[in-house]
Amino acid sequence: MGKLFFRFLFIILILSAFVGGVFSLWAWQNARETRVVFLDVEQGDAVLISQGGNQILIDGGRSGKLLLSRLSRYVPFWDRTIETVVMTHPDADHIGGLPDLIGNYRVREFVSTGAVSSSEIFKLLQDRLNAGSDLPERVDAKEGLSLSLPEGGVLRVLYPRGDLSDATESNEGSVVSRFSYGETDFLSAGDLPREESFLPNVPETEILKLSHHGSKYSSSEKFLSLVRPKEAVISVGKNSYGHPSPEVISRVSSVGASIRRTDMSGDISYRCSTALKGCVFSGSTR
Repeated sequence: MGKLFFRFLFIILILSAFVGGVFSLWAWQNARETRVVFLDVEQGDAVLISQGGNQILIDGGRSGKLLLSRLSRYVPFWDRTIETVVMTHPDADHIGGLPDLIGNYRVREFVSTGAVSSSEIFKLLQDRLNAGSDLPERVDAKEGLSLSLPEGGVLRVLYPRGDLSDATESNEGSVVSRFSYGETDFLSAGDLPREESFLPNVPETEILKLSHHGSKYSSSEKFLSLVRPKEAVISVGKNSYGHPSPEVISRVSSVGASIRRTDMSGDISYRCSTALKGCVFSGSTR
């Protein structure tokens, strides 16, 4: 009986060491892997930039249940912290999922322009942000703000350039950010219309998330000629607004950019590494 017990114990120790080694290897690799995922949150926006246990979430879609379901695919179940949340503007299809996010994760930083809304979902978001003892640090979203990831990759705010006027229309106050990793850049501009009038000196960018779900009032020929994207992502779902506009699809196609849509493909993922010297499309998930 004693020999059998010690053999059993030896086998358990070997298996534990093996599992621990595999987990350690996975954790080490995962900590260095950087992903940019345009989450399928139906008619809304949510972009997750992750690097191991570090995450930046830009907007949260309309539904908390849907946002949390999508995030669970990419954030390990034991990681209950989202380092940074960026609110581009307070429209419901961009912030609707954030109250539930804050109820389920600790958020270290909340980045916004300070724009407000009279909607019930915005009031709920403010209540969640101000509840408890471990409150997120509030950070002003202005040109020059940089958020760096430990293993490389920087998110920079390009717009607004200062405090917004109280009269600024919600979409026109959208935060514009550019995530750079190696030789690849991603540009995201919330629901900003007529982008060229706000970003006359916007740098060329490989991957462009089309503003306002492909609205005809965004992504003009002039703006596309400035950005010169190689790929365009449209975050969109079933809607009554005509998004994405056929005119926008035609304009993007005319500059030679490939188009990916969350309503057709689901989550759209890019993988970034130093070996790749940037980021490449790695697949989509329904």
